[in-house]
Amino acid sequence: MSTARARVPYHEAARQLLRASALDATRELLTEKSWNDITMAHIAEAAGMSRQTLYKEFTSRQGLASGYLIRFVDEFLEEVEREVALHHSDPRGAVSAAFRAFFDAGARDPMVVSIVGPRPQHDLLSLVTTDGTPLLEHASARLAEIFMTSWANVDRIHAEMFGSTIVRLAISHVTLSFGTPDQIAENLGEMFGPFLDQVIGSGTVEPN
Repeated sequence: MSTARARVPYHEAARQLLRASALDATRELLTEKSWNDITMAHIAEAAGMSRQTLYKEFTSRQGLASGYLIRFVDEFLEEVEREVALHHSDPRGAVSAAFRAFFDAGARDPMVVSIVGPRPQHDLLSLVTTDGTPLLEHASARLAEIFMTSWANVDRIHAEMFGSTIVRLAISHVTLSFGTPDQIAENLGEMFGPFLDQVIGSGTVEPN
């Protein structure tokens, strides 16, 4: 017997499609020119919508950039969830692999490169520093959920503590670009390993 899939209301599905089109268009434009040279009119034209529609959804260029980064983080966290599942009973390996995936994705994403590359766009940098609270809270909550609902079964207090700390460190390492990505990922996995071993229990979790 098949399970009925929850229906997404039409207006919400349309809004999701509109946002995805705008963010995809932004990514394509960023492969061709600097963020400072891209206007909302350029994005609206590339996405096939009016500028008014774009402003209604995102309010401003900063709002659109923030939405872009939240989607980037969501895609990264989907990768984290996969890595956690693949590294069953191996918290160090899961954390190292997750950081490695994040650094690799960041190195390839044109918006992230615009923030931390050789010619950083300072109005974007604020979205992960002084104005980064929405992004930090969103990523921290999602990461905590992953470690609470996965085989790790971390309790809420420790999961939220871990989520907030690991997100801050990930953003810090990306923006500072200190050390090689592989070595940083390995070091962070080793650093968080004892903490996760303790909150998980013995460090080995039997499959359900």
